[in-house]
Amino acid sequence: MGRLLRILLNSSGLFTFAGLQLLCLYLIVNHNDTQRQIWVETKSVYGSTLSEFISDKLAFLDVARENEILRRENAALLARIPGSGYNTAVDTIPVQDSAFQQRFTYLASRVINKSPYGPYNTLVIDRGANLGVERGQGVVSDGGLLGIISEVTPRHARVISILHLDTRISAGLDNSAFGTLKWNGRDPRRVTITDMPDYVPIAPNDTIYTTGYSNVFPSGLPIGTVESSEPLPGTGSQDLTVVLLNDPLLAGNGYIVRDLFKEELDQLNRVR
Repeated sequence: MGRLLRILLNSSGLFTFAGLQLLCLYLIVNHNDTQRQIWVETKSVYGSTLSEFISDKLAFLDVARENEILRRENAALLARIPGSGYNTAVDTIPVQDSAFQQRFTYLASRVINKSPYGPYNTLVIDRGANLGVERGQGVVSDGGLLGIISEVTPRHARVISILHLDTRISAGLDNSAFGTLKWNGRDPRRVTITDMPDYVPIAPNDTIYTTGYSNVFPSGLPIGTVESSEPLPGTGSQDLTVVLLNDPLLAGNGYIVRDLFKEELDQLNRVR
């Protein structure tokens, strides 16, 4: 308060001058007809401009408020469209056979995200740990393989595609000869089978299947057909170029392979 009083005292001359100027303006306008008309005209011109400016600003605030209301309504509507929901229906596909005990079941899922195409392709599916999905489980698509689950959250899972430089899957012919399936990072329609014995006769269009040795996929799932073979001198093996039956990059749905014997087999694999 004391500081405010000091400011007023120190600036008393300025305030007195301003007050006298306002008083003079008042006397001139109210006791001089010509000056009064000039003041009225001036106030009319500039007053309307100021009023218009204030009205525009208030209208802008009203529009901004209306836009905010519309944005909230649109968000509520978008939240109701089918694509905004998480499908809680569980489609588990068992296989009933009177001669064989059930080992594998298949959980239907949908691909909801994919990485940009490159040497390390991955994708995300809409099934997770709350439905029994685990790391290391295989994922197949219509007509071929899709990949192997690498990370799991409660409602989603990340899948390493078979078109990933680090993917390795046991695969072979129907005569029990097998090797290792991997991708060289170039053609997304072709993979390579390595470590195939060179004495095994290979013919173009021979079908390549999963062997089941990796405990990820059941045996006998078709993967692709042999396009060519290349013996590797001095190694006793040959490499096969295989054309995939499916296109993993275009897959929109997948089936998670769940091995009911996994715990038992893992226990045996831990024995040294």
